[in-house]
Amino acid sequence: MLPSGPMSSSSNKEGSMARTPSIAVVIEGGLVQVTLVQDWPGQVPLPYVVIVDYDDDGATDDELTTFSIGNEILDARCHMEIPSVYESFSKPALSPRTILSTLGVEDDGEARSPLQIAQYVMQSIVNLHTRINATEQAPTGNDYKKLYVLVNCGLIDLLKSLGDPCNFGK
Repeated sequence: MLPSGPMSSSSNKEGSMARTPSIAVVIEGGLVQVTLVQDWPGQVPLPYVVIVDYDDDGATDDELTTFSIGNEILDARCHMEIPSVYESFSKPALSPRTILSTLGVEDDGEARSPLQIAQYVMQSIVNLHTRINATEQAPTGNDYKKLYVLVNCGLIDLLKSLGDPCNFGK
């Protein structure tokens, strides 16, 4: 599941939240039609998007790239795309943000107050606790990891929203 809520965006200079950039790779019949980015920061160069297709049926040797992953030698059709910026794309296209919204991922770019962040973290802890209790089993190591990440990231967001100048890393 993709993150949503106060931990899905990074702050910009003005203190408001910037939307998380999104990327869509549009495929039809197994062929890439277009790659789009939305909410891409203007000062950041566009990314290289690598397309890897392991379906090599009908491909000639010069269309395949051979590489190894672990102990396996694999062939794939590979190529690089430089995406178009959705906001300035000249053809009608479905917005990556719209697709994400349909999938339940929201990132409105609005700064959240310290109270909203604390409420989100508290509700997430309650939801995790309820899920653990519903299984009627002892919490697992994975449950404790989720709780740690939830609390740690929530507290970092809370401290940032209160103006803490510390660099908390990634």
